[in-house]
Amino acid sequence: MIPIHLKLSGFLSYRDAVELDFTSFDLACISGQNGAGKSSLLDAITWALFGQARKRDESVVNLQSKAAEVALTFGYEGNVYRVIRALPRGKTTTLEFQILDEGRKTKDEGGMAEDESVRRSSSVVGRGSWRPLTERTLRDTQARIEQTLRLDYETFVNAAFFLQGRADQFAQQPPSRRKEILGNILGLEAWETYKERAAGRRKSVEGELDSVDGRIQEIESELAEEAPRKQKLKELEAQLKQLSAVRKTQETALENIRKAAASQAAAGKARLEEEKRGLKEQEKAVRGQAASVKDLTARLESAQKSLAEAEGKVAQRGDVEAGRSAAREQFAQLKAENEMLKAVMDELKARIGQLEAAEGAACPLCGQPLSEEHRRSTLEQLNVEGKEKGDRFRVNKSSLDELAKQIAGYETQAARLEGAERERLAASNSVTQLTERIETIGNAVKAWESSGAKRLAEIETLLASKEYAVEAQEPAADLDEAERTLYDLQTQENRLNQEVGAAKQKVSVLDDLRKRRKRLEAEREEFALQIGRYRTLERAFGKDGVPALLIEQALPEIEAKANELLDRLSDGTMSVRFVTQSAYKDRKREDLKETLDIQISDGAGVRDYEMYSGGEAFRANFAIRLALSEVLARRKGARLQTLVIDEGFGSQDAQGRQRLVESINAVRGDFAKILVITHLEELKDAFPTRIEVEKGERGSSVKVVL
Repeated sequence: MIPIHLKLSGFLSYRDAVELDFTSFDLACISGQNGAGKSSLLDAITWALFGQARKRDESVVNLQSKAAEVALTFGYEGNVYRVIRALPRGKTTTLEFQILDEGRKTKDEGGMAEDESVRRSSSVVGRGSWRPLTERTLRDTQARIEQTLRLDYETFVNAAFFLQGRADQFAQQPPSRRKEILGNILGLEAWETYKERAAGRRKSVEGELDSVDGRIQEIESELAEEAPRKQKLKELEAQLKQLSAVRKTQETALENIRKAAASQAAAGKARLEEEKRGLKEQEKAVRGQAASVKDLTARLESAQKSLAEAEGKVAQRGDVEAGRSAAREQFAQLKAENEMLKAVMDELKARIGQLEAAEGAACPLCGQPLSEEHRRSTLEQLNVEGKEKGDRFRVNKSSLDELAKQIAGYETQAARLEGAERERLAASNSVTQLTERIETIGNAVKAWESSGAKRLAEIETLLASKEYAVEAQEPAADLDEAERTLYDLQTQENRLNQEVGAAKQKVSVLDDLRKRRKRLEAEREEFALQIGRYRTLERAFGKDGVPALLIEQALPEIEAKANELLDRLSDGTMSVRFVTQSAYKDRKREDLKETLDIQISDGAGVRDYEMYSGGEAFRANFAIRLALSEVLARRKGARLQTLVIDEGFGSQDAQGRQRLVESINAVRGDFAKILVITHLEELKDAFPTRIEVEKGERGSSVKVVL
């Protein structure tokens, strides 16, 4: 990312609009007093790109401003982009992402190279047009910006910004802490999240494994009952066999008793004949009542017809009332809508007149520049809207006239149907009375058919078949006792049959349990394998796993880049080497301990980093920090083209400041833009370009001195 142009207003200490053109220099110092707003320029860049700065979102709005807005134009991979982020106070952030389109292809399609796009940016921006890349939501737009840059906020700041007191943060730490810091710089803390997720899934599977173990234990308890259950089944089957033999003996005895009772049938015949005569007389009376049902039914049909006609009138009256209410409600709605349309048309007419009479440079309606095209298009829109409202007004007027006629018709019908309810009540009473009379006769007929007729048919059948024993007097006492005994035996036999069935079920279910246990044991084995895999993942995601391998892979790359820089900074006299393992002080231990020692080689030999100070240590720190930045950016697929140094010149002596200036000049050719922040007057002339930041009553301002 190479900054081309920065415009900000209402942002932190920048109350009024301030613009900064980066195209006239490749190395500049940002100078000014403490609190003047130097670092706020860097905050503006990160806030525009990522929506993040040193302060939370609402705090970036200047206290005397209603909104903060930053527009950053930058070049990347042969294209020119612009990001515009704005935050009105108390509202949500807006974000626009654009690409410069001058009728040329992008770099991927054969467009300009990186340096050419930046070099020509001033003229291109002046004559080109911006094509939007903004997505539907702010989140999606932010994701597209980061996808374009291949950097997020943390990576961008760690790679491009040398912040005060952090250039030697990595090298100054004890060897045991350097790996941890390097992991954080490389973004390896995500692997700890992966480790926690693997641990969470392992615990979840362990819970399922415990559940399976519990179910297996339950099945084992059931299977332990196999022998007692089979013994119980054997005993029940023996009891059932014995009881069945007793029941058969009792059935034989009962049959003998019933034969003896057959002789009593003769006495029952006379009783049946007498009962038959009484039932015949009852049948005659019922048939007489049934004969009157036909006449009653005819009268009922007539009454029902009258009721239906009356109900039709009542229903018609209800429909009339409903129609009248609906028409009145629609009439009121259309009338209110036409009143509103009339007000809108009057307002449109006034706006048309105002726009036609306007002579100023700004549109009186929207405040935009009042060109003839703007006037014509706006008048056309207003006339179209006025015609739409007028058409709607006339349609509503026609509907209101029609509704007035409908309401008058409903009033006439309502008066005609006034007596319909009285007719309905009279007809309903007649229907109710006739229905009850018919139902009474019907119930009598049903009672006869369900009881009397059935009994009469039974008696006639018995008399015809001469089977009088069924209707004989109460059997003898020994017959009752025999039947009760047989019933008890049958009940006991049924109960034993159920117990035998249940016992067989308990035995047969054991086979299903054995199959289920086998399935659960297979599940348990699979869960155990999963737990083992998750434990392996936990170890792999831990600090001694993949992160350690990634650090081992990154170190040669960092070492090579640091030595490339250090070769230039020291005229080929210095180099660094990272040592990741060393022997323990205890000579008895044959294994090696994990460490991250920094060894520096110069003309005097090889020594640990801690043995160096002054210029050598500073050059090593600078080279290692810059190498870390470039490797971090490259691993994200991005290019490190801009370097910002806020390293605190004031904390160093004159020799230290001179070393930093020399180091910056040594790597100047590696970057398209280098910005150095300082408040020291004596360092202004050390750089070819100065960006002077001052703070006045209207806030901070910027001036570029070439």
